Amino acid sequence: MEKRKDGARRGYLSKRSADNTKWHTKWFALLQNMLFYFETDSSSRPSGLYLLEGCVCDRAPSPKPPLSAKDSLEKQHYFTVNFNHENQKTLELRTEDAKDCDEWVAAIAHASYRNLATEHEALMQKYLHLLQIVETEKTVAKQLRQQIEDGEIEIERLKAEIASLLKDHERIQASQSSAPSDDDSDIKKIKKVQSFLRGWLCRRKWKTIIQDYIRSPHADSMRKRNQVVFSMLEAEAEYVQQLHILVNNFLRPLRMAASSKKPPITHDDVSSIFLNSETIMFLHQIFYQGLKARISSWPTLVLADLFDILLPMLNIYQEFVRNHQYSLQILAHCKQNRDFDKLLKHYEAKPDCEERTLETFLTYPMFQIPRYILTLHELLAHTPHEHVERNSLDYAKSKLEELSRIMHDEVSETENIRKNLAIERMIIEGCEILLDTSQTFVRQGSLIQVPMSEKGKITRGRLGSLSLRKEGERQCFLFSKHLIICTRGSGGKLHLTKNGVISLIDCTLVEEPESTDEDAKTSGQDIDHLDFKIVVEPKDSSSFTVILVASSRQEKAAWTSDISQCVDNIRCNGLMMNAFEENSKVTVPQMIKSLELLFANSQNNKLLYGEPPKSPRANRKFSSPPPLSISKSSSPSRRRKLSLNIPIITGGKALDLAALSCSSNGYAGVYSSMAPFSKTTLDINKLYVSSSYPNKIPDEGEAASEKQEESQPGKQSESLSGRGCCSGAVRAEGPLAVSGFPTDQRNGDKEFVIRRAATNRVLNVLRHWVSKHSQDFETNEELKFRVIGFLEEVIHDPELLTQERKAAANIIRTLTQEDPGDNQITLEEVVQMAEGVRAEPFENHSALEIAEQLTLLDHLVFKKIPYEEFFGQGWMKLEKNERTPYIMKNTKHFNDVSNLIASEIIRNEEITARASAIEKWVAVADICRCLHNYNAVLEITSSLNRSAIFRLKKTWLKVSKQTKALIDKLQKLVSSEGRFKNLREALKNCDPPCVPYLGMYLTDLAFIEEGTPNYTEDGLVNFSKMRMISHIIREIRQFQQTSYKIEHQPKVTQYLLDQSGVMDEESLYEASLRIEPKLPS
Repeated sequence: MEKRKDGARRGYLSKRSADNTKWHTKWFALLQNMLFYFETDSSSRPSGLYLLEGCVCDRAPSPKPPLSAKDSLEKQHYFTVNFNHENQKTLELRTEDAKDCDEWVAAIAHASYRNLATEHEALMQKYLHLLQIVETEKTVAKQLRQQIEDGEIEIERLKAEIASLLKDHERIQASQSSAPSDDDSDIKKIKKVQSFLRGWLCRRKWKTIIQDYIRSPHADSMRKRNQVVFSMLEAEAEYVQQLHILVNNFLRPLRMAASSKKPPITHDDVSSIFLNSETIMFLHQIFYQGLKARISSWPTLVLADLFDILLPMLNIYQEFVRNHQYSLQILAHCKQNRDFDKLLKHYEAKPDCEERTLETFLTYPMFQIPRYILTLHELLAHTPHEHVERNSLDYAKSKLEELSRIMHDEVSETENIRKNLAIERMIIEGCEILLDTSQTFVRQGSLIQVPMSEKGKITRGRLGSLSLRKEGERQCFLFSKHLIICTRGSGGKLHLTKNGVISLIDCTLVEEPESTDEDAKTSGQDIDHLDFKIVVEPKDSSSFTVILVASSRQEKAAWTSDISQCVDNIRCNGLMMNAFEENSKVTVPQMIKSLELLFANSQNNKLLYGEPPKSPRANRKFSSPPPLSISKSSSPSRRRKLSLNIPIITGGKALDLAALSCSSNGYAGVYSSMAPFSKTTLDINKLYVSSSYPNKIPDEGEAASEKQEESQPGKQSESLSGRGCCSGAVRAEGPLAVSGFPTDQRNGDKEFVIRRAATNRVLNVLRHWVSKHSQDFETNEELKFRVIGFLEEVIHDPELLTQERKAAANIIRTLTQEDPGDNQITLEEVVQMAEGVRAEPFENHSALEIAEQLTLLDHLVFKKIPYEEFFGQGWMKLEKNERTPYIMKNTKHFNDVSNLIASEIIRNEEITARASAIEKWVAVADICRCLHNYNAVLEITSSLNRSAIFRLKKTWLKVSKQTKALIDKLQKLVSSEGRFKNLREALKNCDPPCVPYLGMYLTDLAFIEEGTPNYTEDGLVNFSKMRMISHIIREIRQFQQTSYKIEHQPKVTQYLLDQSGVMDEESLYEASLRIEPKLPS
């Protein structure tokens, strides 16, 4: 619309068609150096545009018309626009008014900037000529100065010789000795020798100076700098060629196909797939031409100004990168059309493509900006600080790094949104909360949901049954604000369960729910300590409880830690800050604000304890992170609720603690507004906080409270842990005192609040560390004992609260617990058991047995990799075996299995036996795919693609068509094209347990490490890079934590680990030539 309305020149013109037979009337609009044309003056989108820069526009003579149309053609005025682009046809236009024609010609000629380009070229030539003249004059001036200095020295020398000669002449005349000297000939010989020696010494000195410079660091740095620039020119030429193939072999032919009568693809899809591709090609063609022109006079002319021209136009990469994933999805969708897929394969078969797919060409621009950054890093490393273009190159590098950071952030945000949308599309009922852009995906996995009986009790007796594990299996998705629970239907679709969308702000997490002895007996040992409870108390509906069971303690710890982290982030980082700033009476550090918020209302930031709470949730909405618990029960229950400042309930009404005035002696009194709600006068100096401790008998206050509850069955008591939902309140009639602290020293002391909050924070950090990163303590005994010693010191602190003492004891119990919880066999045990068993031949094992045991082995090797080995690209260093031993073991295991498969096939002498072995291994690969072991799929497909196997043409003729089709399907799944696009999609849609291909993640980490600096320009940590690395490692750890429930079979693992009959690459190829020799040419 802007072009049509604001163009410098606009109106109707007739345009000759491509076949030169017809004239079509279009509405043309000239804007700057672009000529747009529309179907009519009311069209919203242009039909096309012409770039007029450098074109030539002239009047054209009228063509000779037929006699019948002579009169009509005489009124037409023609003009043409010739473009300087290759293969671009001349644009022929006509109008009915001569004046209008002249004005169009003048306007287009002005818009072509041809005069400016000519003047610019002439000025550049003059500028280069003047530069050469200046350099020449400088050289001549330097030579003249040197000649003058040499002349002055020669004059002084001649004066000295003249004076010496005059003295000799006077001495000769005085002696009147006319006898000839016999030594004249000898002196001349001596002088000749001396002259020769002086010349030789001078030449030797200059040669030494030149050789010293050649060997100097400066010369070496300049040689490397030149090599970097030449390599950059070669890389740019290759990149321009790739873009040229992308545009000419794919974009433009597909545009033409979209305009056909039966289009296999729409214009919108073409625009979505190739967004900005043509513009990027034009940009880099210009950059490459300028770079090539500078190289011809390198290193005389500078290079940095070319980047100054390139930088403002690189923002188009942001749109390309942001659209990249979407373009691949559109392309995959279009490939479902057989006509399009056939046409695309025809384009990809062209010799220019060199067997590369369209996805490969679309991926090339993704790496260009990081490649520029690496080139500039290397160029700056070999550029002296006093170099003329040092500052310009530094500026270009900083701008490119800033653009790279923005692109990475946008890609991360876009990938998160697309991940949420993918999950939302999988849910048949839809899920509106996933359309919130602030909703961040955290984790997903399979858990078992325990049903509740009609009376609200948990049917824990069925936990051990197989039917419950099948019926109760749920697909759980944790986001930053919600937990979604679904069931998996046919076709992989998801169905939301009842109360399947849980808001975390309304949740209370109980990590170890209470259970009776009867429940413990009926539930079985297989789910002991594997379940956790989520109590949900929404504002507008009744509360309910969700009980979930994990497959192992490690998985349970990961889920509970992530859920508590999300709850803490919601409550502490948002609502608590606002409420504290308006209502706090005491100035305390930021981390203590969560304590004050216990007395704040979530809606109006007013203290709520002067009126009856509407629901138990209101008493503890602003909970703090510490895993402390308050309970009347003696069982060890852990809830993530605040253990301090407990609201005091008096017969269903609450005490207002807002007006406790702070003084040097503490809280002096109680706010008078409590009088309408309770006639009992409470002394805050007698405040008592109930608590629980493992194996501890309830004290008198608790016993009195229990008796009071028994005598009043109509009133329910609420506690922070146990089977109730709420707040651990104490009756006002009972004695009140702060447990563990003398009343005369601790009541009302703000230092008491600060110390308690600091203790809670330390315990919370330790709890998070121990539960989510237990391997740190398994591999470092010194660290484990130091943490245990610190916690024991904390427990023996006489000023510690009972709840804090219990939390520290729980952490110690977790640290000293030897049973990992999943009871899975370890890799060391598998290897040890396999050593004493004789390996049975391949024919004795079924494909299912091999696939299961191979999956078990792959996962055991994969889960042993500690997360520290993924930092710093240690697997690419010379000392990789010392820095990343477990990654190297994973790589060795991959190669050993691949060699085993190839050796097993080659070992058979008969063709039918080899074909059967191939079909059996392909069946193993397909079963591994069903088991989500994509590492084994790649192990098997890569071994089948080895030259020793691939060349067996007679053997492959015996392989069935179904097996070959299955091989193609598996190879497409694990193909590296498009950055493992298909494999990433499969990993996104599968539920753990799973064994991914580790090389894909190592490639991502290497790309992030090389393309992004660790620190920003201001010297601050680059958190954008750290978030990307964290995202990858978190995905790896998610797959490591969930184990397979596969029974170990020593005879099969012995076969898979036996390397006695495995051949190396050379032996494999020799055996392949022996069983199927090469045919004579």
